[in-house]
Amino acid sequence: MAEVSSEVLEGVFAISKPSGITSGQSLLHLQSIFSRSTLFAPLLASTRQNRLVQASLIPSSQKAKADDEETNGRFFRMGHGGTLDPLASGILIIGIGRGTKSLQNYLGCTKTYETVVLFGKSTDTYDVDGEVVAEKSCAHMSEALVRQKLAAFKGTFRQVPPLYSGLKINGVKACDYMRARKELPRQLEDREVCVVECELLEWWNEGEHDFKWPSDSTAATAPAVRLRLTVSSGFYVRSLAYDLGTACGSLATMAELTRTRQAKFAIGDGIGAEKSLPAVTYADLDAGEDVWGPVVKCQLRAWMEQNPPVLTQAHINGRDPDTKKRLSEEEKGKIRQRFRGEWVGTSRKERRRQHKAAKACMNGQNDAAS
Repeated sequence: MAEVSSEVLEGVFAISKPSGITSGQSLLHLQSIFSRSTLFAPLLASTRQNRLVQASLIPSSQKAKADDEETNGRFFRMGHGGTLDPLASGILIIGIGRGTKSLQNYLGCTKTYETVVLFGKSTDTYDVDGEVVAEKSCAHMSEALVRQKLAAFKGTFRQVPPLYSGLKINGVKACDYMRARKELPRQLEDREVCVVECELLEWWNEGEHDFKWPSDSTAATAPAVRLRLTVSSGFYVRSLAYDLGTACGSLATMAELTRTRQAKFAIGDGIGAEKSLPAVTYADLDAGEDVWGPVVKCQLRAWMEQNPPVLTQAHINGRDPDTKKRLSEEEKGKIRQRFRGEWVGTSRKERRRQHKAAKACMNGQNDAAS
C-alpha cells in the first residue's frame, strides 16, 4: 500500500502506450488511475480547490462546462507531448499540472522509431489500418535493393505528409476531409525534415513473417523490413514507408510502429543509454501504485526541482528588468513551429505578414473556383 503524503506532485513523465488505442484514451486511462491514487491525492485536492475559485469568477452560463470536467473523467490538467496514432506504440510524454505548460518543449526534439514496412501494396492511410488502394509486383525486392535506396532517406530533405494526418487546411484536419470524402481545398505542402539515423535491422522474405494486409487473416505473401529511424520534428514514418516502396519500384505500407525514444525518455534497448528515463508501461499501471508510483514520483520530483513554482507575479509588460530578461530568454528557448511549409515568424509583424499572405492565397483560390 502506497504511503499517504501531502506533497503536491506535478510535472512531466512518460508512459509506453500500447497499440490499438488513441493518445487521448491513454490520458483518460491515466486520469482514472491517478484520481484514485494516494500519490496524486494532494494534487487532486488542489485542483478541485482551484476549480472552485475559478468557477466563482465565471458567469453562471459557463459554469456547466466547468462542472462537467470530473464527470467526463478529467480530474487533473493533463496533456501529451506528441500524438501517437492508434496503430503506434511506445513513448508518450505526459504532462500533469504545471507540467502541461512545458509539453511544447518536447515537440521539436528528435524521436527514435522502429517500424516495419510491408512491400507490394499501398493503402489510403499509408498504414495497415487503412484500405488497400493499389498493388504492384515486389518479386524483384531484395535486402540489398532496400539498403541501397535507404541511403537517399538519410539527411535533410523535403517530405509530403500523408493525406490522413492531423495537419489543418483552412482550420479543418486533412484526415477529416478524407473521411468525409471531400476534396482538399489545397494540397498539403511538403516540409523540410531530417533523418539522423536510418538503419535496416531485419529483413524478411515472403513466408518469413506474420504481418498482414488490412482485412486479411493470414500473413501477407510479400517481403518486409524492420527499420530504426531517428528523425526530426514533423517527420511522418508512414510517408517514408510509402516513398521507400516507390523508390524500390514497388509499393509499400507501414505495418508496425514503435516510438522507442523521445527526449530523455526511452523503452527497450534505449533505457541503458546515458541519462535516459524509463517509461511507465501498462503492465506497471495494472500492477498497482506500489509499482508505478515510485517511478512517476522520482521523475516528477526531478522536474519540480528544475521548474520551481513562481511565487510572485512580476510585471509582464517588461517594466521590470528581471522580467524583461526572463521573457527574452524564454523567447529564445521556444521551439519554433511551422506555418504552411515555413517557420512561424518570431515577431508579431512577421506572423501578421504570414497570415495576410495565407488569407490572400485562400481568397485567390476561392475566386478561381467561382
